[in-house]
Amino acid sequence: MFLLRMEQLISPRTMAIFPANHEVYQTTILDQSGKEFFSTKSRIKILEEACFINRSSYDGRIKAVRHELNYHRKTPLMISPHDYIYAIPTMSPTHYDCIWLFHLHIDSVSSKQGKTYVQFKNGSTLEVNCSEKVLNRQRERAAATMNHFAPLPLISVKIDSNRMGGGNEGGMSLPPMDPGFIEKDLDNNDNFYY
Repeated sequence: MFLLRMEQLISPRTMAIFPANHEVYQTTILDQSGKEFFSTKSRIKILEEACFINRSSYDGRIKAVRHELNYHRKTPLMISPHDYIYAIPTMSPTHYDCIWLFHLHIDSVSSKQGKTYVQFKNGSTLEVNCSEKVLNRQRERAAATMNHFAPLPLISVKIDSNRMGGGNEGGMSLPPMDPGFIEKDLDNNDNFYY
């Protein structure tokens, strides 16, 4: 689970981070609610801290994606695979104007009069500094990264107490592949789910 802390600026609600273009603040953080938050920290520092909170480092996450998927430029960043928090840069992360977009919040991408826009699932729109083609490629890379590094699903084991003491071999069996199996058997005291 993604633990929220006061110093944590990235959460599952974060849609984008981009330059603040302000004399004091370096970064603007766009939240799912549509609110903009400002930070004196750089975008890389914010992303680095988010990776640390999730038991890794920015460099470690980037190296893992590059090693596994061979994305050496504008590499997607997996901040928290468990919470599906993945970010994609619109240009080189070292470039001042780089915008980081959070993959799961993007609904669509469009171009109008030579400008590219991201439409988020909450209905808001953000102009970005790359082409529609580049952004769609980044979205594809983020999806591939998410699929590759997705946490393994948990496997539940059904223990049948009738078979445990009856001399039958292997008193355990896998539950049926019905997503409602837990609810169906909760009233039966002979079955335990872990």
